[in-house]
Amino acid sequence: MGTFQEIRASLGQLYLEDPRPWLVGFSGGKDSTMLASLIFDAVLSIPHERRKKPVSVLCTDTRVEIPAIAEMIEGTLDRMRWFSQTNDLNIETHLLKPRHEESFWVNIIGRGYPPPNRTFRWCTQRMKIDPVNDFVKRRIGHWGEAILHLGARRAESSTRAQTMAGRESRNGLNRHPDLPRVWVSNPIQFLSTEEVWAYLLQNPTPWGGDNRALYKLYASASNGECPIQIDTSTPSCGNSRFGCWTCTVVDRDQASEGLLASGDERMEKLIEFRNTLLFYRDPANGKRDDRRMNGQRSPGPLLISARRELLAKLLALQEEVHLQLINPEELLLIQQMWKAARDPDDGRGVARIVNKQRGVIMNADLSELNRLREMEEKIAAEKGINVDTLRRMVAKVEEYSKSHRAMGLPDDLLNILKDDLESRPRPS
Repeated sequence: MGTFQEIRASLGQLYLEDPRPWLVGFSGGKDSTMLASLIFDAVLSIPHERRKKPVSVLCTDTRVEIPAIAEMIEGTLDRMRWFSQTNDLNIETHLLKPRHEESFWVNIIGRGYPPPNRTFRWCTQRMKIDPVNDFVKRRIGHWGEAILHLGARRAESSTRAQTMAGRESRNGLNRHPDLPRVWVSNPIQFLSTEEVWAYLLQNPTPWGGDNRALYKLYASASNGECPIQIDTSTPSCGNSRFGCWTCTVVDRDQASEGLLASGDERMEKLIEFRNTLLFYRDPANGKRDDRRMNGQRSPGPLLISARRELLAKLLALQEEVHLQLINPEELLLIQQMWKAARDPDDGRGVARIVNKQRGVIMNADLSELNRLREMEEKIAAEKGINVDTLRRMVAKVEEYSKSHRAMGLPDDLLNILKDDLESRPRPS
């Protein structure tokens, strides 16, 4: 226990001697839970009148987290918030989410992105990193600088150890690679997995309760292969990782499979849908365009027909598992993107699919849509251009206007014009 006490004492000393506000990364896993417990204990040890430092616990909800993990995290954050308020710790909790236009389903079903793989892992940046960076940038404007505490450990992997060792360090803090005014602290970086579990199982959390539920969750995700551990002489649950139930980067989602084997029946249908995503990603199955958005001949985005199929399957899954998997804001964005896709939608496709599902209503003003389409046909005829090309360009401008950004719009409009030229008959 001496090592744990030293870490806690070091955090308390940093709290008092360094005026910069703290950010604390929290994923709900074993490492971040231990880190948060040490930080709560460190702040509790500070005299009441000196607990002035702003501390923000940051957790990212990608909107496609494994349900059992998401439920546990929300409960933990609620208890942290209540405990902080009760004891005047000045610790806030924030459950950050990606913007609707960057959600998993908007990217796949709306934009037609193929499900992620190891070489095109577009999800991590958009869904996990960007929400945190956006929050930090907003706060840094008031703070100047901040310290970000992370539960990263060198024992997790050789790659992680090499990355942590190679960063610029000052007074035990490392400069953040993307946020120049943020310095990173890794208080538990030299602990082993066994030491982490030993701490968690021997120490109740400051905000209430022990860590047996967390341990049980890890055991379930590992299909029950974790013995109860009471000290560092017994093997632990290892380096099990929890992620998104939709993850197509890994070959097998062992956490989801383990939870299913342990009795979480919701995972059966979710795992089946993950396999559906893998099927749609494979160009050999005819679900992807044979051209990229820039016109290059190579497997490109999901066909609009495939996106319609996936949306119908997702809405059916939502009813089966009794979870909200996609929200109305995302559906509206998807419809907007379908209007700008190759083989563009008529503006009613999403509503038609949604209205077929029980308990889900999405109205469409058909008269207004018909008037708009008639106007577009009239303008296209007057200008001598393809009406689908005009509709796609108008829809693309509307898509960018909703997100209040313009960067990338000229290139997207140019790609639509390239599609138009590609589809025109060649002169004999």
